[in-house]
Amino acid sequence: MKHGILLVTGLLALPAATMAADEVKERYTRSADAMAAVTTQYGWSGSVGLGAVVTSGNSDTSNLSADATAKLDQEKWRHKFEAAALLAENDGNKTAERYLLGYKVDYKLDTRSYLFTALRAEFDKFSGFDEQLSATVGYGYRVLDTAADTLDLEIGAGMRQNKFDNGDTESEGVGRAALDYIHRFSETAEFRQGILVLAGENNTSVDSVTAIRANLVSSIAMEAALKIKHNSDPIGGKEETDTTTSISLVYGF
Repeated sequence: MKHGILLVTGLLALPAATMAADEVKERYTRSADAMAAVTTQYGWSGSVGLGAVVTSGNSDTSNLSADATAKLDQEKWRHKFEAAALLAENDGNKTAERYLLGYKVDYKLDTRSYLFTALRAEFDKFSGFDEQLSATVGYGYRVLDTAADTLDLEIGAGMRQNKFDNGDTESEGVGRAALDYIHRFSETAEFRQGILVLAGENNTSVDSVTAIRANLVSSIAMEAALKIKHNSDPIGGKEETDTTTSISLVYGF
C-alpha cells in the first residue's frame, strides 16, 4: 500500500500547457488555492500552510501544524495531492504526532460526472491506530458548479489496512462517501466544508474539515479551521474523537 501511494504521487510530475485564467477560475480553480497572480488550468495550483493549533481529545496541548495541497487540472484528468502534519510537546514530552498523505485522481466523464481513484495514508501515535492505509475507487458528481459555489459528492468502495498501537493489523473492505463544498464570498475569501467517511465492518472513520480563508496581501492568506477525526472502534481506552482548532498563515500558488 505504501509503495502504491509513492508510485501514484510520482505521477504529479507531469508537464503541462496553459489556458485562460478566467475560465479556470470559474470551472476548475478554487479561489483560495489560486491566490497567486497567475493561475492556469494546465499548471499546478495549491497552497502551503503553517499555524498554531489547540487540540482536545486524546491529546490536550498546543503546538504547530502544517499542511499542503497541490492540484493539476486537465481536460480529462484532475489530480489532487495533500499532506498534513501535527506535532506537539508538553514539558519535553511528545503529546501529538500525526501525519497524512493523500492522492486522488479523477477521470472526467463529462462536465459534472467523473470516476476516481483515491489513496490515503494516516499515521497517528496517539489515536490507537498507528497506521490507517486505504485505497478506494468510485463515482463522483459535481452537483454545484458556479462562480460562487462548488459541491462535489462521491461514493465508492475499496480496502483499508489498520495497524494498531499494540502491533496487531487487520484488513477490511470499506465503503467510501465524501462531500467537498466551497462557497466563495469573494475572489479573496471562501468557506470550505469537507467530509470523508470510510465505513468498514470493524471500524468507521469520519474526517471533517471546516475552514474559512481570507486573503491578507498578495499570495498570503489567513485560515481558521476546525478538524474532527472520529474512529468508531479504537483500542486501549482511546477516545473516539479528536478535534483540532487552528489559525494558519497560508501561501497560495
